[in-house]
Parts: sequence; structure tokens; C-alpha cells
Amino acid sequence: RPKVILSKEARALLTSQRRQKSKDFKTALDDTWLSIDKAVKTIASSHHKSIRRVTNDLYMGRGGLRFKRSKSNAWNAFCWKKNQEAKDENALTRSGKDVLQDLLHNYTDEYHELSQDEKDHLVEEYEENKLLKSKGIRISTKSKINDVTLTLKAIENELNSLKCRTGAETILYTVAGSTDIPLRGIIFATEGVNNFMTSIMNIDDQDLVSKMEGFAIQGMRGAAHNYKDRCSAERTSIRREINGALQEITGVPKATMQWKNYWCNVVQRYRVICEGWPAHIPFKNLSEASTSLPELKMLLKMWKDKLISWRLLDEDEYQQLQRAHNEKLETGEIVEPSRRPRSDKGKKRVRPMDEPSTHRRKKAYKSLDTVESSDEEADAPHTGTLMPSPS
Repeated sequence: RPKVILSKEARALLTSQRRQKSKDFKTALDDTWLSIDKAVKTIASSHHKSIRRVTNDLYMGRGGLRFKRSKSNAWNAFCWKKNQEAKDENALTRSGKDVLQDLLHNYTDEYHELSQDEKDHLVEEYEENKLLKSKGIRISTKSKINDVTLTLKAIENELNSLKCRTGAETILYTVAGSTDIPLRGIIFATEGVNNFMTSIMNIDDQDLVSKMEGFAIQGMRGAAHNYKDRCSAERTSIRREINGALQEITGVPKATMQWKNYWCNVVQRYRVICEGWPAHIPFKNLSEASTSLPELKMLLKMWKDKLISWRLLDEDEYQQLQRAHNEKLETGEIVEPSRRPRSDKGKKRVRPMDEPSTHRRKKAYKSLDTVESSDEEADAPHTGTLMPSPS
């Protein structure tokens, strides 16, 4: 069928007709609700019942509580399968009701040739797809927004129905909890509490929604952080995993990983070795090993999945590693890290004269320069006390 190209005037006329039909439909709905309200008041006054009681029994949304059972049939599953195949092959050129017409004209004979087992298999596959569509994780931004919009629309209808049946009032705020979805804040309130927050609580709804969205995004781990902060958080998690695994295998509560002195302070002290470390990431301090967030996430996942772990060494393995380490030291392949010198090395440390010393000095014993002794004192027994002679 040839494609019809409408002129500008025809498109304007068609748009005007559609808008008029939509307006007439809404007007008819409003008139119907007004007539229902009048009927409710008439029934309540003539039968001496409350308006809430009448709306409880009369409200048309009550039928929504009786869920309809929709069982998938083979024809629906067959149409879904053909539509998916056309999408995969990029052969889907029509949309809406035209797709169903194409299926009826082109694939009806093929459907009747299917066996019962093939139909059952199609129904089973279709049921799995429906379950995934209703409970699966939304990947694209469009699917996320559509899911939020349709779900909230259904919730609003149910809350309005609940108000008419029971008189319950509800306030609902919905904001984006992640920067991945460009969703504006949504505010919903039933008629009885529509202006409650503004008039009674003196809180602007838009301001509340904006602050709520900011708090939700900031509270999520790493959602509002920049790339550097997220990398730092991943390194912290990796260090926690490394130290926890080391403490568990050694039984030392305060055992920690020391990258610079790994051989002497980890391997020699605890007789353990790290296994499973990726070859493309240097085995050094995490701040120097990688600045790539995906690599850091991969390391964290490998530690959690025990793909990287600590292993105890027996004596033969340790001696073999010790000989290999000594050979590398002799050839200069690795350099043994030395202790960092003091920052005041080479400086003379002089006690300040203007401040009193806090250290106690040794007791100084003073005696005369010359001690004269006589023959009598020399013959006398020693008593441990020297009496100085008068000068």
C-alpha cells in the first residue's frame, strides 16, 4: 500500500480533530462523574445513609479488586515470537495495529501447522518473557522512566479508589534515587490533604522534593562522588579484604599487608604468600598499582570470590622462595627497601637555653681540690667519711 503524505493543512486539520475528540471524551467523563455524585447524594438522602456508605457500595473502582485472570495462549505467544524475530532482523517496518494485520495475513498458515508440543514451548517461553518484563531489571533509560510512570499512575488510581472506599488520605512523594535516571520529582496527594504541607506545615512541596532527591542521591554509595573519590573508596574496600583474609589465615588479629616490606614483614614473618594476583596489574601499593575504576572493582570482586587469596607455605616452599629472593638481590633485579633516615639526620641537636630542661640531671658530687691527711688519720680505721682539714 503506497504511503500517503499529508499536506500541512491536512495535518493541522487532523490534529485539531484529535484534540477535539480528546476534549469531548474528557467532558463526557466529567459529566458522568457529576451525575454519579448527584445520584450518590440522592440515594444517601432518600435512604438515610451516609455519602461514604453509598460511595463504598457504588464506587466503580471496586471491581478492580477482583483481578482478571489472563492466561497466555499459543496464538499470543506465536505473535510475540514473530515480532521478536522481526525486531532482531531489523525487518519490522510497521507498528501498532498494522503489525497484527501483517501477522494475520502472512503467518496464519504457519501457526496452524505447529504441533501441540511446539505451541506449549512457545507459551512457556512467552511466560518467561512476561515474568522478566514485570520483575526484571530495567537497563535502558526509557524503560526505567516508563516503568516508574506507569507504576505511579496505577498507584494513584488505587489510592483514589481507596479514598472513595474507606476515606483514607494519602501523600506520596517520588524522586530519583540515582543519577542514572533523569526523573523529576513527582508529588501526589488525595483531595483531603492536598494543601496540608503548604498551609499547615508551612513546607513548600517543590522544595521538599528537591531536598529529598539531593539526600537520596548523596546517600547512595558513590553516586554523587567524583571519579577520584570512587577509586579511593574501592581501594579502601580492597585493603579491608586483604587485611581481613591475612588476619584469618595467620590468626594474628593485627596482621596487616605491607607492600613495601612485603617479603620481610609478611612472607618471612607469617610464612604466607599471595596467589591469584592478575598479571597485568603490578603487585604494589594500590595507590600506585592502578587508577582505573574497573580494574579496582575487578580486584575487589576477585578477593571476595577467593580468586585471589593467601596461602600458607611449608618449609620447603619457603626455602625455595628464599633462595630465589636472594638471587634476585644479588643480581640487582630487586632492591631491598632500606629504613627511611630521620628527618634531622646530620643536624646537631642542641638543648635550647631559654627553656628550662624537663630532664633531670645527674647528681654532681663536689670535693676539695686537695685533701691533707696526717699519720694518725692514716692509721685510723676508715669510716667512709672524709673531714676536710682547715686551710
